[in-house]
Amino acid sequence: MEIILREHLIAVKWDPNTRPYSFLFLRNVDEDPQTVYKKPIIPNHEFNVEVSKERICIGHSINKQEYYLCSNIVDNQYVRCYNCEQADFEKCFLFCDASKPFGNCSQNPDAYEYCKTHPCSVYLALIANNVKVGVSFNPLKRWVNQGADKAIEIFRAKNGFEARELEKMISSTLNISQTIRKKQKAKKLNYDLTRSLPKFRETIEQVKKLLEKTDYESNESYLLFDETDLSSFYGNVPLLSVNPIFNEVEKTMQIVGEIVGIKGKLLVTKINNSYYVTNLNKIIGNILLFSSKPLKLKGQKSLSDFLK
Repeated sequence: MEIILREHLIAVKWDPNTRPYSFLFLRNVDEDPQTVYKKPIIPNHEFNVEVSKERICIGHSINKQEYYLCSNIVDNQYVRCYNCEQADFEKCFLFCDASKPFGNCSQNPDAYEYCKTHPCSVYLALIANNVKVGVSFNPLKRWVNQGADKAIEIFRAKNGFEARELEKMISSTLNISQTIRKKQKAKKLNYDLTRSLPKFRETIEQVKKLLEKTDYESNESYLLFDETDLSSFYGNVPLLSVNPIFNEVEKTMQIVGEIVGIKGKLLVTKINNSYYVTNLNKIIGNILLFSSKPLKLKGQKSLSDFLK
């Protein structure tokens, strides 16, 4: 008889320096809830998971090295309880407004100090035929986490505040988006990049000209203006000839099949000759039940049904 553990999914993370690059961060909530371990997402391996409706707070980062684990039950629309949400070290980086004296870090002096003292990249990323501008202290990790096809660092700012100022200026002046929704990404996993690369490179030149008109001075960086191809991180996803069927996991409560690859947080699996894509962000915080035996596939709808 198969013994199935109840494993709490805390995060889906990328490490571009360690194969297979993407990992589930889990803990055994019944036997050792204070120990977090990694489970690699490996192409060509089976992935059969039932998702429990039970959702537990994922805790919060204390700083760049330390993490607090929480056991509070949370509503399905949240991944953290209120206290952990307010205390999270990384939160203010994600929602920073550089126009404010302390950004979004007035309640988190350690995060403010980090942002003020560490160089930060401004970049352009191409995802299918969508271009976005963004900022990151660790650009390569950020690019694969977002599922970018191509990316390029366009400026190395002295700190996070300067990077945010430039990001906002570039976005508003050249009408470049700062976000791309995961449903847009899921719809274009097999997009032909030869159709969008010319426009991406044209946008890069426009940004270069815009930056030349400013008084900002970039720090040195090995990534600066080096267009990076990220396809090698995503397993066999770049080889798809068809776009996968969308698995609305919050309704099916399962992920089934052989792993094709993962692109950002979008996991692609294969059952017989059919491909399915699941947004793993939807189940962060949930209890997962991994099975070594194939699960019966529940009814699926086509991706277009969820994108209208």
